[in-house]
Amino acid sequence: MGVSIDLARAHASHHYGEIIAVFTWVNDERALVLLPAYRKGAPWFVVMESASFKYDNPVYLARMSAKAAEVLGMEEAAGTAFKIANIIIEGLPDLIRMPSAPEPQMSKAAYGNMELRADGETIARQDIHLEHEGVTYGPA
Repeated sequence: MGVSIDLARAHASHHYGEIIAVFTWVNDERALVLLPAYRKGAPWFVVMESASFKYDNPVYLARMSAKAAEVLGMEEAAGTAFKIANIIIEGLPDLIRMPSAPEPQMSKAAYGNMELRADGETIARQDIHLEHEGVTYGPA
């Protein structure tokens, strides 16, 4: 199974010097994606919500932070693993609180409007937009 990440639809992102933390969805699951800020094409390190409970264990956190520094190509910098550990620990509450799915993309064109009326007077009016589905290739 392939990996599906759309950073254009990310929930939030934070810049921590040489590391960017992006809160997004990977294969429809909430995830914290760590990537180098200044090196294009470098690998990313992903913390999935389903594995987030493991980072509560300090031994596991230390091991995975060192691995993240290695994956991001920053293991030689002093204190990088510690910085990554702090980013992960501080980001876990945001990861758990973010919406379970991205907001649907709606078409820009309005297909009509609807009005709420009381005693013949318009109280509220809203344009009707359809969800943008895009093109799908391959077997359904």
